[in-house]
Amino acid sequence: MIELTRKSSLLKQAWELFETSIAKGELLQESLTEEAFTEKVFLNQEKLSCIGLASPGGEGFAFGCTDFAQKKNFITLVMVKEEERKKGIGTALLNALEERLLKEQETGGEVWNSKCEISFFNPCTFSWKIPGKQANHPNMPGVDMASGTSTFFEKAGYHVFAVQNSYYLSLKDYESSEIIAKKKQELETEGIIFDSYNNKKQVGMKEMLTSFQNPLWEREILSEPGKEEGGRNILVPVKEGRVCGFTGPLDVEQSGRGYFAGIAVDESVRGKGVAKVLFCELCTGLKNEGASFMTLFTGEQNPARKIYEAAGFQIVKSWADMRK
Repeated sequence: MIELTRKSSLLKQAWELFETSIAKGELLQESLTEEAFTEKVFLNQEKLSCIGLASPGGEGFAFGCTDFAQKKNFITLVMVKEEERKKGIGTALLNALEERLLKEQETGGEVWNSKCEISFFNPCTFSWKIPGKQANHPNMPGVDMASGTSTFFEKAGYHVFAVQNSYYLSLKDYESSEIIAKKKQELETEGIIFDSYNNKKQVGMKEMLTSFQNPLWEREILSEPGKEEGGRNILVPVKEGRVCGFTGPLDVEQSGRGYFAGIAVDESVRGKGVAKVLFCELCTGLKNEGASFMTLFTGEQNPARKIYEAAGFQIVKSWADMRK
């Protein structure tokens, strides 16, 4: 197999195959320029090593990365030209990519439990189109379960370790229900109010986020001081001046998508309906900011799905997180 770099002449062929596969409906990803495609598969990020391989004749391509920060190897993309399929090219590319990623890992002196995986933790993310909607989502959280791709990886020794569901909601006519409005009033009588985060008025955000043990949330939310301090608008439930949850930030992407980093509430206020009210506050806030739709994904077994479904979200795609 031929190892690719940003300057490899074969990389253009990889991009052309990527675009052709999208046009044929074989890939859900959104179309990219050649430059943007190169930036995706050779992401320049600290503690990340990206690998690209091509078959000798350019019949197929495979991309992946070794993430030393997460201590994981990821498969990003495996593509073979339609007329060259069923000849073992895809399998050969995958095997070679796995070996190359393991070599990269060993060069760094690391030993990990799993060989490779395909999941939403991969920092090399692709935006994809929601079927039948004028909408997109910025991350493909696994292998499309409606395609034959999962069978390909199963034959290569990968197993499903989680199922992720992608949700969609149009905000055009969104209105919070009377049930949510009543619940919000009940919570306010208990001293739980919903507000924009302001670290000059509220305390406990850092301690709370640390307790959730989610590094992604910590990086994203703690790096923003809150709208009052010139940062992004983060919604929080507050009791006696102490933050007891979060959602947001209230950002609208260029596509019209309402941004969503996540939602969580402190253990001290769980079971009261705080999360459902908080999430509906987010939907209303994003609509008021000009968002036309929202998308998100969560695990099949995640209790949080009840929050999204109560707000009217519907599953539009299911994905398999796979690991070898």
